[in-house]
Amino acid sequence: MTDRDPRIQAEGRCKDDLDMLLATTHTQLGTAISDRINAHGGPPELRTPDLALDRLLAATHRSIGSAVACRHSREARAAQAQRDLALEARLAERGPLANRPSSVRVKYRQEALRLARRYWPSDLAEGMRAAVRLVHNLIYLLENPSQPVADVDAVVEQLREHLDAMARLPEPKRAPVTLTGLDYLVAVEWVLADPAERLMHDLHRIRQLLDEELAPAIDTLTSPPADLFGVDAVAQDLVDDLIQGCEQANALAKAVGEVERASSDFVGADLSDAKLEGVLLEGILWDAATIWPGGWESLVRRASLPSTEDQGVLVIAAEPSSTMLHVEA
Repeated sequence: MTDRDPRIQAEGRCKDDLDMLLATTHTQLGTAISDRINAHGGPPELRTPDLALDRLLAATHRSIGSAVACRHSREARAAQAQRDLALEARLAERGPLANRPSSVRVKYRQEALRLARRYWPSDLAEGMRAAVRLVHNLIYLLENPSQPVADVDAVVEQLREHLDAMARLPEPKRAPVTLTGLDYLVAVEWVLADPAERLMHDLHRIRQLLDEELAPAIDTLTSPPADLFGVDAVAQDLVDDLIQGCEQANALAKAVGEVERASSDFVGADLSDAKLEGVLLEGILWDAATIWPGGWESLVRRASLPSTEDQGVLVIAAEPSSTMLHVEA
């Protein structure tokens, strides 16, 4: 018997070869891992569990903060875009006069409002509707045989006086547009003069129809009137003319509204260069975007109240003064 059995010797060589292969593979794997770690900046820093948790929380906080800031930024941009759209719509409602420089509009504010009151001394649109009601009452009296002619004459005289009161408007002026400081007031009068001229023309035509056709026809009636002889048709023509006059009165009301808005709506306006000493400020609308001359914003704010028309808009409720107490709501 030999020192070793051949089978046992073969098994020993296989085990040695496997150990060598495993050792070589381990070495190569370790080299690959080391190269990869070094390529990424070296081995990671060892952290205690508490330190790792703190850093995880800090990273999460930063991530959430960035997300919140991004969301707030989007919301702020959306809110600003919405405010810009609202301001654009507001400017469109103001009309062409609002395109004039804010400092000019506020400087001539009192004169512009005085012009508007001259052209709109009372509610002329309601006056035209009241005239229509008077003519309808007249038609009722004419169609009712039991009504005496004296009642008809009284309504005619009342209608005449009503039309005379409405016709007391200033003669529209159309001064040539210049480039002086009064150019704004010229533009204001142009805005008011056109619809006022058309309304005056309609009132003149209505008065002619009343005096030259309707009143003489009524004078021919007996008491009580047995036959209207076409008087009712003339009265209906008068109603139609008055309804057309209502449209002209509404157009003048719109022009007056444009002047009033241009003279009082300074939301988002830049008034930094305006000279406000001696200017009538009561009734002006403004907001946080309005830029006032130095030292004026605190005075204006103390004299202002929230507007009932729009959120975020304030209205100057009294003339600002350095000694003024805060206006109470």
